[in-house]
Amino acid sequence: MYALKNCQIFTSEEILTDKILVIKGTKIAKILNDDEIEDLDNLFPDIQIIDLEGYNIAPSLIDAQIYGGGGSLYNSKTTEETIYNTYLEIRRAGTTHFQITLSSTPLEKILEAIEVAKSYLKNGGQGLAGLHIEGPFFSFPKRGAHVAEFIRKPSIEELTTIIEACKGLPTYMTIAPEEFTDEQLDLLLQSDIKIAAGHSSATYQQAKYAFDKGIKRVTHLFNAMSAFQGREPGLVGATYDSEAWASIIPDGIHVDFTSVKISKKIMGKRLFIITDAVTNDVSGDYKFIHAGTHYTDTKGTLSGSALTMLQAVKNCVEKVDIPLPEALRMASTYPAEVLGLEHSLGKIQKDYQANLFIFDDSLNIKGLIENGCLEWF
Repeated sequence: MYALKNCQIFTSEEILTDKILVIKGTKIAKILNDDEIEDLDNLFPDIQIIDLEGYNIAPSLIDAQIYGGGGSLYNSKTTEETIYNTYLEIRRAGTTHFQITLSSTPLEKILEAIEVAKSYLKNGGQGLAGLHIEGPFFSFPKRGAHVAEFIRKPSIEELTTIIEACKGLPTYMTIAPEEFTDEQLDLLLQSDIKIAAGHSSATYQQAKYAFDKGIKRVTHLFNAMSAFQGREPGLVGATYDSEAWASIIPDGIHVDFTSVKISKKIMGKRLFIITDAVTNDVSGDYKFIHAGTHYTDTKGTLSGSALTMLQAVKNCVEKVDIPLPEALRMASTYPAEVLGLEHSLGKIQKDYQANLFIFDDSLNIKGLIENGCLEWF
């Protein structure tokens, strides 16, 4: 047990100063006023008091879409080591939880990825919030950097196999809803898998129909989807005109910063941050090459980003004029809600998990608290 003093606390709901944050075990125990510091020993005998020297503290970040780390893509090296190496890489930038993401691939690889993710969680599961199956049931023209030969139409048989395999594993799946029959879509929506629309050529009406049926999430707004046009608002327009959440990649390359700003004004809290980050790996079907500020495939097609969640927050503050407390919510509180983790992560509140990061006023990370354990960087 320890207490943190002399810091600015971004709880997700308010900014607190002149407060003391008490951590007990893996949980947030209490927030006290500074003038109660003398009572700490009575409340919590032998407590350690740590002076944060004016630094800021906020809920740790959550990335719903990242494909690997440390030079290994999950598609290419579908191992627990790849998941763990991804976790080690992202925690250095304030992210403690993530969905490892699998790009479009044959069914056998999907089933392997599910079993590996389950095994990782069984063996401790550091950082893993779940598996994001991105594809393969996409609109072919909107496949982006996904391997063309792996894009296919859904079938009841394949969907049933995936649903059964995913039982017990938090799973998120991106699909092009217009490629599905009502029976196929209902089958997915009645499962425990969280469904998002993306890589889609859906018209406005097709997208609205899918939202009305129960899809509540959209993957990387603007990228690989039907655009908002005057005569056909497409998936972008339907997303605006709905209650669905949407992820966005705020790197200024996948999406212009002005488009992020406009979307934020329209969508408010429904817009959240992902990195969509890949890693330098040419060992498998997906070959991604670092191009300085982003990644491309071997044909030069824009693929994943080179973002961290912390840089994404910084971009939202500095390039999009989003206030820091809201940018932090877009990277922690809202992803927690989207992934169904809102009762344990994304807020500094009594009985929430003590997963926090410490940073200076220039958004440089200084430390990480993970399951109550403090580590200085």
